Amino acid sequence: MSIRIVKRSDFVKPLMPGTTVAAEDAFIDRINLTIGDWALFGEQDNICSALEFMRRETTIQAQHGELLQVFQGPLIERIWDVRNLRFTANPRTDSLDQAHTLVSGSVELGNWGTRPHSRQEGEEARISFRTQLNLTRFLQAQQLKRIPHPEKPALAAGYILAITPEERWYRDEVPLLPATNIIIGQSAKYAYALKSSRGAQFRRYVRLISAFLERAIVTSFEDENADARRLAYYSLHEIEFYWEFDHDSPIDYVISILPHLRQSSAKVRQVEYEINVPRFSLSCQSPCIKLALTRNIELKVYAKTNRRVRFEVSFKDSAIGTHGGGQTATSIAILADKIPLLAAEAARRCNDVLQSIASAPPPPSTVSAFQLMHEIYTRARNPHVAEAIIAALVTFQRIAPYNNDPLKHAIHDLRDAGVLQTRRPRSRVYIVTDEYQQPLQRLRQMR
Repeated sequence: MSIRIVKRSDFVKPLMPGTTVAAEDAFIDRINLTIGDWALFGEQDNICSALEFMRRETTIQAQHGELLQVFQGPLIERIWDVRNLRFTANPRTDSLDQAHTLVSGSVELGNWGTRPHSRQEGEEARISFRTQLNLTRFLQAQQLKRIPHPEKPALAAGYILAITPEERWYRDEVPLLPATNIIIGQSAKYAYALKSSRGAQFRRYVRLISAFLERAIVTSFEDENADARRLAYYSLHEIEFYWEFDHDSPIDYVISILPHLRQSSAKVRQVEYEINVPRFSLSCQSPCIKLALTRNIELKVYAKTNRRVRFEVSFKDSAIGTHGGGQTATSIAILADKIPLLAAEAARRCNDVLQSIASAPPPPSTVSAFQLMHEIYTRARNPHVAEAIIAALVTFQRIAPYNNDPLKHAIHDLRDAGVLQTRRPRSRVYIVTDEYQQPLQRLRQMR
């Protein structure tokens, strides 16, 4: 029986025309999760003393044995001061040359009125942790045996909750911006990431973080004349799924699909990042395209490394409730059951965009650019409205009227005349029909 060796190509698939994604292949990146609750009992001075001990003494051991401080903030002298207690790791920055913990965020005072557990007798206060987690970074951080089984890589020791970047991860491929939230390096890293389902990985990561926070609180309160009791509560505020594709020129690819992406959403943002990677002769700007698919669902497309493109779909707040069966849970198992549901919706949203990117070119058209302009001026009945519509089509290759937009009536007339169409039903993003695609391209060349 032959042994299958997992390689990078099993994780980062080629991006071909007609490529689609599947929910089971989605990976999870950023997770914004409230982990709670802990009901606090006793005198305020004793509670504050315990919380101050937690702030000062809680550490996580990194790969080489160094201890990393978990919390930071001013001295806790009153219970209200806990609101200034934060994790030392900053989710908005990353570094390839130093270790940092795999949990960030802040500590919050619980609101009894919004929790499933009412205020307990003698309860003085309640705290929870508003955490920023990253499942990809957690998987990349784990230390594997130096001679792993090709199909079943094993941990060198137990799970660790800190990441220590290694130079060997980036020998053949490097993130365009410093980032450790990427599966990269030797084949064993890819094999370990593919070893279990995303739901199982999510469940394991959250359980480890939850147990760590529980130990931190128990240790802090054990020598104080105060008590902290766990009232299990979890609330998922945001989660990000992604798929990565191999590409020889990922920045150029993102630029090339920009017109298609603009046609997929009424709200499109483009952020330019300055890239400077001398080792791979990269010094340029790299666009990150963000599409607001709904109010709380966003798709982001950008070059993650010098060899791969990432498509990310993020869910926030009510979108998690709608597509995941609610935001809150009283156990990690119930919380993890939301992952397949959200991954399926993320795959559907991503496939809609991939389909529009891979759509066949329009058939040849005998309509001229001037005929397109004539149709718009005729239907608009107002030269200023016509000029606004033409400008939007020439610049963005689509037009997305808002409610009560003065252009809306003319746009609907153009739709009824077969000049404009929506790419999807009930969308307010209009593009020209196939017959007018080539005339629009000629018009864009004239500007």
